[in-house]
Amino acid sequence: MPRDLLHDVQILLAEAGFGPDSGLTTTRDGPAVVVFWHADHLIRPIITAHAGDPDVGIAAGIPGLRTALQTALTSVFQAADLLPLPDPGGLLRVTAGLGAGDAARREGANG
Repeated sequence: MPRDLLHDVQILLAEAGFGPDSGLTTTRDGPAVVVFWHADHLIRPIITAHAGDPDVGIAAGIPGLRTALQTALTSVFQAADLLPLPDPGGLLRVTAGLGAGDAARREGANG
């Protein structure tokens, strides 16, 4: 029975601390899973807690947080032998990676 990539991605996200209230959502897109990020869940509490500090507004900018989140999640998925690539409509497009066992079989087949 083939693995369910969507389920695997959701489990990896939860294990990395990105559960249902994190602002991350996932959807199946052909052989890939697209991870979407809705910033409100992460940014609003920070801004509310530090509303009087103008530096928080600068530090909590969407582009910087998006890049940091994308980098962190890329590491999580790569550690699980999945292939995460930037997705223009979402945050990341995750596909099943070429695991070490698959790479060894492919190398042996090529001679």
